[in-house]
Amino acid sequence: MTVASMTGFGRSGGPVSDRLQMGVVVRSVNHRYLDLQVRTGLRQEVPEIEAMIRTLVRTALQRGHVVVELNFQRTQAPSSTVIINEKGIEALMEQVASFPSFEGLVTPVTLRDVLAVPGLIIVEEERLALTRDELDALGALVAAALEQLNRMRRIEGRSLVQQITEQLGVLEDFLDWFEPKMEDVRRQLVEKLRQRLTELLGPAGPVDEQRLIMEAGMQADRMDVSEEVVRLRGHLEQFRNRLQAGGQVGRSLDFLCQEMNRELNTLGSKFREPGFSGKLVDAKGAVEKIREQVQNLE
Repeated sequence: MTVASMTGFGRSGGPVSDRLQMGVVVRSVNHRYLDLQVRTGLRQEVPEIEAMIRTLVRTALQRGHVVVELNFQRTQAPSSTVIINEKGIEALMEQVASFPSFEGLVTPVTLRDVLAVPGLIIVEEERLALTRDELDALGALVAAALEQLNRMRRIEGRSLVQQITEQLGVLEDFLDWFEPKMEDVRRQLVEKLRQRLTELLGPAGPVDEQRLIMEAGMQADRMDVSEEVVRLRGHLEQFRNRLQAGGQVGRSLDFLCQEMNRELNTLGSKFREPGFSGKLVDAKGAVEKIREQVQNLE
């Protein structure tokens, strides 16, 4: 299975019947869940259209903020119904005629003036109700736009996987550099303690080797990060396996990023030898870059 990004774009269009032409645009960006918006541009609600689109989107996508825009174009003029408020017009004309101030008008009030008053004439356009065949044709256009969207998301996903793999290599290089240093640091720790005790004791007597080994062991235990290194190796291996398996891996990989960052923070708190902090900063930077890319994966 391939890994897909949550960012993409798809478009389709064509006739759905003799009376309607349809354009479909689908856009998606990253989101924790599947968040869908359907925009028809119509003044009235068309619940059957939205229900059909939601079913198609849920079948094609699992995560992401998705916006589906529909552009309806009529190829035939819609039928209209004209409703004239006759009683309202009569009442208005009577009131106009009864006003003394209107008696000497050069230009009398006409029917056109009266009809300009809002609400006296109502024109109701035909409500757009799609037939079964029109819904099926619209569904085919939406499915085509979703397929184009998914192709773009898969292409973007391959690019993200490549970037993530490069940063995983940075982390593995860090561990390859760090693990051999652990034994060297233990030996250096014993020598530093020996030198310090020799300076403190001076000619008073030789250094107690048993006490020296005990003190070195206690400090080595406080600095021991072998468990963190093993866990970090395990997280990297699991990360690569999940990435290679593909599918909907975004959430699980985001969790692994948190765990890797936690292990690196523990390494930084326990291990403070010279030259280590710079390498640790690079490793933590790699995890942050990985997490930025992972949050775009489905």
